[in-house]
Amino acid sequence: MKKIICAICAICGLLSSCDKKLTPEQIEAQNRLAEEQRLQAIEQAKDSAISEYADSLSEDVKISQLFLVNIEGNQKYHSVEKTSDGKALVPGGVLLFSYNISKDPLETYDFIKSIHDFYIENQNIPPFVAVDQEGGDVNRLRGLTSVLWGQKKVAESFSPENAANLYSAQARQMRNLGFHLNLAPVIEVENESNKDFLDTRTFGSLQKVLSYGRIAIDSYEQNGISVVLKHFPGNSSVDPHVGLPKIIFDESERNNYFKPFEELLPKSSAVLMSHAIMKPKNADSAEKYDMPACFSKYWISDCVRDKFGFNGLVFSDDIFMGALAKNGYPPQEACVKAIDAGVDVIMLSEKRFGHVAEILQKKAKEDDSFAKELDRAVKNVIRYKIKAGILLIKENEQIPAENSNVFENEMTIPSFSVKINSKYEEFDLKKFDEDYKSGMEAYD
Repeated sequence: MKKIICAICAICGLLSSCDKKLTPEQIEAQNRLAEEQRLQAIEQAKDSAISEYADSLSEDVKISQLFLVNIEGNQKYHSVEKTSDGKALVPGGVLLFSYNISKDPLETYDFIKSIHDFYIENQNIPPFVAVDQEGGDVNRLRGLTSVLWGQKKVAESFSPENAANLYSAQARQMRNLGFHLNLAPVIEVENESNKDFLDTRTFGSLQKVLSYGRIAIDSYEQNGISVVLKHFPGNSSVDPHVGLPKIIFDESERNNYFKPFEELLPKSSAVLMSHAIMKPKNADSAEKYDMPACFSKYWISDCVRDKFGFNGLVFSDDIFMGALAKNGYPPQEACVKAIDAGVDVIMLSEKRFGHVAEILQKKAKEDDSFAKELDRAVKNVIRYKIKAGILLIKENEQIPAENSNVFENEMTIPSFSVKINSKYEEFDLKKFDEDYKSGMEAYD
């Protein structure tokens, strides 16, 4: 057991001062401090449990947590790679596209469950299951879940109440099917330089992004689907699949680019970094901006983490996109730069990631500081999987030692352990149909 000397003694400075008469205000202040210290100690105990769990993982399982990868099939999952000792090599997250998804909800549920079962059978941590479900043109669940219009149409045509009903019903259907995470919404404000690329994928003006973005985020997160806000810090109308976006912004444009992320990130589980090179006009130290945002410690560590106070997952955009490969950032370099800048999860459009994982492992063996970045990222993924219910963090049963002598003013802090959640929710067809109907009614 871990113990903390009482906060009252800490304030007074001497144990003997605890028996002095205190005013009610002093007692209240000391009680508040004691509770803060207790909660802080509990969080530290949980962090220790997460670190111990991460350290217990095999090298292959550990490095695999850092990848979000597309998979084959739509009926029964199988791995496409093996480790050096012949075990299945599977990513920490799987990204489903339309060809992975049946129009029949039970078939889709069964396929997603087969992923979970395969991981368990192969003694691996089950993955988070993700999908691009923005609505409109980017709608992987079209014909399966209730109709989901593009973000521009939602902001133009839906009342806030109907938008909340629309997104909440979509989230409940997705969760019932077995999804954990949605690579949406896009919370970039529309402007002249990005409107051709974003088109209907944006809510539009700053006011509409803040309003409808918040509605979408709350609706998904409160109904069991984590959101990934896209794409920080922005995009131009250059398609990053084929070219490298470059944005030079004026001070007057700062709010339009950054305010949505600053306000909405605390409500969200994750953020996806763009490949754009983005810099302010007349920047004092331009060199810190001269790289894609997903490789930038300035944008990830200084802005997302420190300035915005975000402690969720940071995703790279697809490191096989032409924006990187055609501009001097081949995947073998991109993966190292992304992790080193603070990215937690690397997205790959290919179905094989082993060759990239080997690069990260080799770099970690050569560079202690990089090894620490890998550990940081793995622990962040574990924290997310606890939040998503894939892993559980449980208080260990405490057995007091015989004749134990605990001071009256000492606080006892429990220890914790992390384990795989063995429970898998059954598909509820009746509830799915009800939520489908609710989603369709949002249009009335």
